[in-house]
Amino acid sequence: MAFDNLLSSLIKNRLNKMNKLLENNDLISIQKEIEKYDYKKLKLVKKYHLITGLKHVAKNSPYYKDKMPPQIKDIKYSNALAIIPKLPFTTSLEVSKDSEQFLAIPKEDVVNIHFTYGTTGGKKTIYNSRRDMRQINYSYTLGFINCGIVASDIAQLVYSFGVWGLAENIQRALLNQGIITLSTGNYVNFQEQQQFIEKFGTTVIFGTPSYVYNLAQECDLPQKNKDKMNAILVGGEGLPEHRRKIIEERLGGEVYINYGLNEVGGGIGSECRIHKGYHIFPSSHIEIINPKTGEPVDTEEFGELVVTPLNREAMPLLRYRTGDITRMLDGECDCGLKLPRIDYLKGRADDKVIIGAAEKYYPIDFDLLFDPMPEIKDYWIEISTKNDKDALLIYVLADKPSKKLEEKIIEKCYSLDSIKIDIETTKTLNEPEVVFIDKLPKGGKRRRLVDKRKFLK
Repeated sequence: MAFDNLLSSLIKNRLNKMNKLLENNDLISIQKEIEKYDYKKLKLVKKYHLITGLKHVAKNSPYYKDKMPPQIKDIKYSNALAIIPKLPFTTSLEVSKDSEQFLAIPKEDVVNIHFTYGTTGGKKTIYNSRRDMRQINYSYTLGFINCGIVASDIAQLVYSFGVWGLAENIQRALLNQGIITLSTGNYVNFQEQQQFIEKFGTTVIFGTPSYVYNLAQECDLPQKNKDKMNAILVGGEGLPEHRRKIIEERLGGEVYINYGLNEVGGGIGSECRIHKGYHIFPSSHIEIINPKTGEPVDTEEFGELVVTPLNREAMPLLRYRTGDITRMLDGECDCGLKLPRIDYLKGRADDKVIIGAAEKYYPIDFDLLFDPMPEIKDYWIEISTKNDKDALLIYVLADKPSKKLEEKIIEKCYSLDSIKIDIETTKTLNEPEVVFIDKLPKGGKRRRLVDKRKFLK
């Protein structure tokens, strides 16, 4: 016990030093500290946060008090990681049903409330303490550093401001680091966005991949502004490689994809300059499980991502099932960071749909079909039933709708052997239909595949 207390004191002092650098807006010194990370130090920090965090949960969380394993009473550095598989899973449905049951501090100590968009499980209320807000700032700052942002950058935020809270969190982290921030949101038109970029010399853009892609398509930036662009940080959706290249060609700068969830404190991980998956920040413990059995999968096997935030105070969620399908990446990244990595998301567990003769599809399967087509600005697919067969209705946003483009889209669908077989051989799927639209529906994140069938197969 004496050894554990000494170790905790040393780690606490180290973390306080990092927090001091953060408060002093010292990005260069923070980067130097991050580069000193090694697996042994990261493991010790993780155990420290698990010990202090799980004790806090066991004592103060109404939801988890009676669900904690008996080993929690004897948690220490030697057994902290072994306790994790014994902790209960938490689902989005439980959080959306009653967020307050997870509140582990008095409600008067809550300083910030934000929400998720509710793409699964309904809209969720997320509570944060003052310490939580500092941790959110810290996580986003780590992402800034991974993506090469410096204090002299000028950032333009084109995320939607509102109940989601993502734009506000990024804005707060940027301002805390003394970075000039243009919070234009996504409510001004693309021409006005370009005017801001040119007038103020924007060097960093933050936004959803789909919005930034459309911005890139509509903007015609002077070369001097492209040359100034340092980085473009996107998150909240996937980004096919084809679209990444178009954004970089038309806006300048290097595109970095970031990953996070408001439920567990915002930023979870980000790309580095090597662009091979997401580096996971030290504030989260991650697992990859079989979504059906809940058992861990082998290294580099795809499964559902489970996140346990290690330093949440107001609303800690243990083993939160994200629904996102990914895998752990083995081996060290060429960038030199010792932070663990996960692969790009393959989709969500509940995004996978069965079409035709039991073939399973993720949205990325159709992204790979349509994103290389420059005529298509955006799309989504509704799956329904017609004449006792599955039916695909493809909604397409295009500058120049035409019969020729419609035929090209249907031809692309036929290039998937499984779809062609289900139309021509098994007769379980109707020929796809295309509907051209002149604008996208309003709202937050949208599903690529919308299953409207009454009965799932």
